[in-house]
Amino acid sequence: MARNPSFPKPLRADLDDRAEQRRAALDKRQSLLSKMAKASSDRAEVTSAMQSKQAIPKRTRRDVERYMAALAAQPFHQLGQSDTAVLTPSYALLVRSAAEVASDGSVQVVMPWPPVKVSPSAITGLLTIAAIGSAEVKQFIIQGATETGRRRSDEVRALVFPYARGSHAQARQVQVDRKVLGTVNFEHVKRYVKGGDDAAKDFHQVLARVRNLTGRASDGREYAEFEHPILDEIVPHGSPRGERSANSKLLWRTRSKTDIVKQSRSGDADDPSKADFFLYTLRVGDQISADLRAIKRSPDLLILDLTRNARTRLGWNWVDKSTEFVASLREVHPMTGILAIADDPWTYRTARFDVLGTRKPGRGGKVIPAIGHVAYSEVANIVSPVAAEAPSFEGADCIDVDGFFGEVDQNIETLRRLANSLDDKGDLKGAIVVRNLVATVRRTASLPGSLAELSRFLEQETSTAAANDLLAIYRVTADLATLEDPRGLANQVDAETGALATTRELMRNFGSATPMTTLLEAAILPALRSSSKSVFVFRSELVAEFAVNRLGISHPKLAARLESGFIRFGGERTLRGVADLPRVARNQFKRVVLVAPTRTSILTTLTQPWLPEHVTVLADADTLAFAARDAGRLADEIDIAPLAVRLRMFARKANERVEEIGRHVVRFEMPPDDVEFPNGSVVDLSGGKGERNLVEIELKNGQRIIARRSTEIVLRDDGAATTSFVERPASQVKVGDEVCVIGHGFIERARTLVNIRATAAEEIRDYHQLVSDRFAAMPEPTTIGKLRSLVATMGEPAVAPETARYWIDLGEEIEKPLHDVVPHAPQDQDTFMRFTAALGISERMAGNFWRWAVVAQRSHRIRYGNVFHDAFRGILTDPHAAISSNRDRVDQIRMLRSMAEEHVAIVDKVRSFTAR
Repeated sequence: MARNPSFPKPLRADLDDRAEQRRAALDKRQSLLSKMAKASSDRAEVTSAMQSKQAIPKRTRRDVERYMAALAAQPFHQLGQSDTAVLTPSYALLVRSAAEVASDGSVQVVMPWPPVKVSPSAITGLLTIAAIGSAEVKQFIIQGATETGRRRSDEVRALVFPYARGSHAQARQVQVDRKVLGTVNFEHVKRYVKGGDDAAKDFHQVLARVRNLTGRASDGREYAEFEHPILDEIVPHGSPRGERSANSKLLWRTRSKTDIVKQSRSGDADDPSKADFFLYTLRVGDQISADLRAIKRSPDLLILDLTRNARTRLGWNWVDKSTEFVASLREVHPMTGILAIADDPWTYRTARFDVLGTRKPGRGGKVIPAIGHVAYSEVANIVSPVAAEAPSFEGADCIDVDGFFGEVDQNIETLRRLANSLDDKGDLKGAIVVRNLVATVRRTASLPGSLAELSRFLEQETSTAAANDLLAIYRVTADLATLEDPRGLANQVDAETGALATTRELMRNFGSATPMTTLLEAAILPALRSSSKSVFVFRSELVAEFAVNRLGISHPKLAARLESGFIRFGGERTLRGVADLPRVARNQFKRVVLVAPTRTSILTTLTQPWLPEHVTVLADADTLAFAARDAGRLADEIDIAPLAVRLRMFARKANERVEEIGRHVVRFEMPPDDVEFPNGSVVDLSGGKGERNLVEIELKNGQRIIARRSTEIVLRDDGAATTSFVERPASQVKVGDEVCVIGHGFIERARTLVNIRATAAEEIRDYHQLVSDRFAAMPEPTTIGKLRSLVATMGEPAVAPETARYWIDLGEEIEKPLHDVVPHAPQDQDTFMRFTAALGISERMAGNFWRWAVVAQRSHRIRYGNVFHDAFRGILTDPHAAISSNRDRVDQIRMLRSMAEEHVAIVDKVRSFTAR
C-alpha cells in the first residue's frame, strides 16, 4: 500500500462542496418524507380494508342542511346593538364547508372574496351552535309531565393551525341571542334529569344559564354588550396539553363581568381531554407531533389558516410547512377533515393543488385538487344587519393598464434568483434579507417622485427626525451591508451576477427620478383637461400628499382642480368615499387611476360594486403580470358573471401591456410581496393585545411614542458634565424632557454601524457553546435528571422540562455554519435570565448574550418593536458596562451613542389612556 495514496478529488470545503452537501441533505430529507407519506398511505389503505371488520368505528354522518337550518334560526347581534343580524354569505359558506368536512373527513379550500379577516374561533362557535340546534327533538316525562328535550348532538372538536390570539378579534364583536341559545341548551339538559354526568351536561348547563342574562354587570349597572354572550366564548379553546389563558374557558367574558360565575359546575366542558365541544390551538413554534398525539380522540376537523397573517407567521416557506403539518396530522389522525382558508387566488390554487391535492399513483401521476369554493360578500364582518341582496355591478366599462419594466424589474428578477439560490443552498435568513431588498426596490420605484424630492417634502411638512424615520423603509444600506459581508454566503453567490452592486446603483438613480414619476405625469393630463371628475388612489395618504406637492409645481392647474373637487388624491378610502356618495354625485366621477397598487388591491378594487366608467392601473410589470394571472383564475372561480367580465378584461389588458413593454417571460412561482407604504411616524412600544394602560408621548418634531406605563424610555441628561442618557418609566416622562427616539430611522442606521446579523451569529455560537458546557457539567447522570434539576433551580413561574430541552439541544447548532445558526433560548428576557442564572452564568454575561445574540437574531418584522428598543437602551444608558462586556466593539458602541444624539426630540404632550 502506498505511503501517500492519491485521491481522485482533493479534499476541500469550498462553496460548491457545501452546496452539494446541503443538496444531499435535502434529498435525503425529501426521501424520508416520501417514505413517511407512502407509509401513511399504506396505513390508510389497511384502515379502509379493515373498516368492514369495525376496527375503526364508522364516521358519524352529519345532516348539513339541518345544521344550516338550525343556524338560520339562531338570531345574532352586533356587539352592543339590539337589532337582529344575520350571517354574511362568506361565513355561511365557511360553516357549511366545515360541517361537510367534519361529516365525511374530506378536504375543502374556501376563499372569501373580497379578502376578510377570518376567525377560526367564530367558525367553530357557529358550527357548535348548528350542531346543538340540529339535534333531534324528543319528549321526556319529568315529574309526570311531558317536556320537550333533545337527543345528544354531534360533537364539535376542531383544531386550528397556525393559531394566534388575534384570530379571536372578530368573534368578540358578535353576540349570540341569549333566549334561543339558552332555550336550546336547556332542552339538552332535560335528558340528564334521571341521571348521568359528563362533559356535555356541564356544557349545556352553563349555556342554559344565559337565558337569565339581563345586561346587568357586576357593578350593578346595565350594559347592552352584556345582555347576550359573545360568539368567542361559546366554545372553550386551548393547547392539546392543557396550557391555556384565562379568557379561553366556556363563557369566560360573561362569567367575569356578571354574576353568572356564582353558579357551580364540574368544569369538564373546559377539559380538552373530556370536552365534546373544544377548539385545540397549535402555534407555529409548538411541538407539532407531541401535541397531535396528546389529542386522544381524533378532531372532527382541522381549520388550516392560510390567510395573509397566517402565512406571515409560517414564513416564506409556508407551503412546505403547511404540507408537513398535514402529513403529521394524517400520520396521527387520518380521519380528520380539513378546511383550508385562503384570501388570494394564488394561495387558493396552491392550497388546492400543492398542499391538499392528491396525486394519482405512478410516474407523472396527475394531481387531483381539493374541492374549492369562492364566496363573494360585500360585508367583511361575520354578521350584517340585513340579509345580503344579490350584488349589482356598475362601471369599469373601459380598463387601461400601463407600467414599466426596464432596469427595475430586471434587477428584481436577478434578486429573486439570488434569493432562490440562497434558499437552495440552505441560507434561509439571507434569502429573507434579499426579499426584503426586493420589496424596498419595488416600493421606491413606485414613488410618484424621486427620493430626493420625497426627502425635501417630508422635511418641509414634518421635521428632520420624522422625515428620517419615514424614509427608513426606502433605504437599502443596512440590507446591502448584511448581504455583502464577506463571511456570508450571499456575497459569494452574488460574485458572478453582481445583483447587489446593481441594486446599489439603481437606488442611487432613484435619488433623481423613479419610473412611476413619468407614468403619473402622463396620467394626470386627461384629468386636468376633462369636464368630469377624477379620483387618483395611492397606497397611503402620505404618498398622495407627496404627489400633490410634486405635481403642483409642474401643473399649476392642479391646485385649482383639487380645490374645486374635480380631482381627488388620496388613499384607498378615497374611492370608497366616492362610492358612498348619492348616486347623482358619484356618477360625476368618470375616471379612477390606481397608482402603484398591490396585486391584492387591484383585484379588490375591481370587485367593488361601483366603479367609475374608466379605470386605469399604473404599476410595475412584475405586479401587473401576477395580478393578471390571479384575475383570470378568480374570474374562473367566482360565480358572478358581471364581475368575471371585469376581471377577464383587466387580465387581457394587463397581459397585452406586459408583452408590449418587454416582459416576455415570467417565471410564475411565489408571487411578490405586496408593497405597503407608511401611514405615519409612530414608535409603538406597547406590545401585546387586550386591555392595557398606556402612555402616549407626543414630540415637537411630529413623532409619537406609545408605551406601557412601566416601559423604560431613554432621555438625554443635560445636567451631566458630558452628554449622557438615562432611563425613566414612560409614566414619569414630562413635557420638556428630551427623548431619544429609537424608531425606524435609528434602527436602520444602527444596523449599518453595528452589522447586527454578523455580530449576532458570532455571539449566539459562543452562547450555545457555553450553555452546552455548563449543562454537561451538571452532576445528574441522565439528561432528564439534569433538566428537572435545571427547571427546579429556575423557580417560579415554572418551566416544563420538555420546554427547557429545546434550550439545551444544541448539538446541531454548534456544528452549523454561522449563517445557519438559530438561537435555542427563551424568548422573554426574564425567563432567559433565570435560565442562565440556573446554569451559573453571570448576570452581566447573560445580559450581553441577550442583547447581542438572542434579540439581534430575531426576525425583521419585530426589529422595530420593543425588543430592539430594550437592546439599544442598555447600550445608551449603561455604556461602561456595555463597553467592558464588549471590548472588541468599543468603536461601534461609541458610534451608536454619537448617532443617538441626532435622534433626540423634546416632549410636547403626554397623555395616559387605556387601549382595548
